[in-house]
Amino acid sequence: MVTGASRGIGRAIALALAAQGHSLILSARSVDGGAKFSGTSLNDPLTGIDLTGSVADVAQACQALGSRAIAVPMDLTVESSVIKAADQALSEFGVVDTLVSNAIYQGPGVNDWLQDLPIDSLRRVIEGDAVAPMILLKKFLPGMLTSERGVFIHLTSGAASLAPKKPAGEGGWGVAYAMAKGAAHRIAGVMHAEYSPQGLRAYSLNPGHVTTEVMALRAQREGREITGNGPEDVAVTAQWLIDGSAEAVELSGQEVVSRDVIQRLRSS
Repeated sequence: MVTGASRGIGRAIALALAAQGHSLILSARSVDGGAKFSGTSLNDPLTGIDLTGSVADVAQACQALGSRAIAVPMDLTVESSVIKAADQALSEFGVVDTLVSNAIYQGPGVNDWLQDLPIDSLRRVIEGDAVAPMILLKKFLPGMLTSERGVFIHLTSGAASLAPKKPAGEGGWGVAYAMAKGAAHRIAGVMHAEYSPQGLRAYSLNPGHVTTEVMALRAQREGREITGNGPEDVAVTAQWLIDGSAEAVELSGQEVVSRDVIQRLRSS
């Protein structure tokens, strides 16, 4: 299962895995497109812009590559929606042995300053980024352990462990985003300690600076240079971790930086 698979990193990972013949469950808040950007703060000027692509389109592209792929709707902030998506995946495939947790909550609160941050918004960000993956893991864990090849990959961020040099809106990030990513960042290490004897591997995958559609639009609006890389290298890294070479197995439980893996692969 790849969450947040409509575009960007999630889409790239889905296509890379489909090319290898993996069966896939692809999730997004909206299956058939028409999604609008919810902003990341109370006064985000980009709120309401149309987002391109759909998870249904990505599923179709994966099927064209020979993969068995389905698209399911999932709202990260609604527990019943997350449970329903997990149940649909298990009903379709029986076992989900790999979870790529890529989706994050987008909406007010993510990058608001502390004084402007409603506590309900803080809860929503943490619910989407840190609790939703745990709901999925609780549903999928029995099959992951039975298969003895379970893999959990969480797309982490520097915000999980670093202090921003500037505040949100000036190149930094909000406290809600940092708290949510920090909480989810800790899942992989604990999973490795608890379940690696049963063959399960878990990683926090740091993609580095990847330019999203919204980031590019924001840079254009503000007259800044568009910086960052595409998502393809992150997809290669995720694929490498799932494949499970001896080197990948040794990294279980740790933060894995995509750039480091790509350099290793290019030099080998």
